[in-house]
Amino acid sequence: MRLLLVGYKTILALVVGAMLSNPPVTAWAGAHDSAVVNVPAPTGPYPVGTFSLRFVDTARNDPFLHNGSKRELMVRFWYPAVHVAQCTPAEYSSPKVWVYLSDLMEQPAPQVRTNSCREAPVMAGAHAVILASHGYTGMFTDYTFLFEDLASRGYVVASVAHTYETTAVEFSDGRLVVSLLGSHFTQDTLRTEDPTLLFATSVRLRDLRFVASELKRINVSGSPFSGKLDLGRVGILGHSMGGDTATSSMQQQPGLKAAVVLDPVVLSAVSTRGSDKPVLLVSEGREEWSESECELWSNLRGPRVAVSFRGAEHRTPSDAVWLGGYLPSLHVETGTMGPEKTIAAIRNYVAAFFEASLSGKPPGLLLNGLSTTYADATVTTGSRPLCVQQAYSTQETALEP
Repeated sequence: MRLLLVGYKTILALVVGAMLSNPPVTAWAGAHDSAVVNVPAPTGPYPVGTFSLRFVDTARNDPFLHNGSKRELMVRFWYPAVHVAQCTPAEYSSPKVWVYLSDLMEQPAPQVRTNSCREAPVMAGAHAVILASHGYTGMFTDYTFLFEDLASRGYVVASVAHTYETTAVEFSDGRLVVSLLGSHFTQDTLRTEDPTLLFATSVRLRDLRFVASELKRINVSGSPFSGKLDLGRVGILGHSMGGDTATSSMQQQPGLKAAVVLDPVVLSAVSTRGSDKPVLLVSEGREEWSESECELWSNLRGPRVAVSFRGAEHRTPSDAVWLGGYLPSLHVETGTMGPEKTIAAIRNYVAAFFEASLSGKPPGLLLNGLSTTYADATVTTGSRPLCVQQAYSTQETALEP
């Protein structure tokens, strides 16, 4: 089987081109220093806490470096928290990262107000865990509106910054580490040649395997999560390249029970081999599914749901969907539903899927395609065809109500 169904460079060039024609300049484009923007409030019943941890893989030299340094990763967690009278509001991003991005884009950065309490105590009980992998050269805070919402519903989200690929990340000792592969924030620096993309993907897969193993360690140590992670209920979520990372990781890690794949566009042959585990596949605004998405769908042997958001675009599942409401230069298309309803739709489809696949709750109307709440969302389930050209199995694999 060929390594890729479609050349990464060809597909990613289309994605990056769309991004750069309306550049994702995060929270600072056209804003004033005094501007304050707000992450949309989460909808679950629990307060949200957040903090970051540094993990060092002592068994692996960093593949981006040639000096024997061990691979270091920063992981940001969002989680259901104990209510505290004095909540210290968490930063959206570290000041060093914020200044770097502002300089990179030559735009002033406003303040972003989150809904999370910094280092609040973790709520008692064992919580399902969701690993998250950002888009190519993205950052681990790019989906804060979704991660805060999942945490407010009882999940622990562990978002990984893939060091030296992520545009910028600050380590716990104050070091600012920036991408060696360029950034989607600037057109002239981003590297999109096939060998580089394949290299980045291989590094990501090992990053996620390592972080998954570290979750076991912090669940039994004296960490804030000690005894509070239900490692029998671990899912994975990824956007764009992170979507390919998520599907491949689920193949390689038996401990991963379900995957949410947000607008991956192109998937590797490893990913498209399929799985007997639950998968939610999401397309943003494209008129038809890609060849690799069609192949993945045909090879999924477990519960499967596909949702297509008409009128949206590749960056819609990211924080651009709400930042664009404050900053016209960051505007993304959301179809006739508009940003507010699109935010609710993304949150509710993802949460319903994880509730069904990790907690055994009934999927309800959303995942069975019976809801009329979100007019621009087209749902495909079970043995129904996703792509006209496919040959379909007659076996019903829908999530039963």
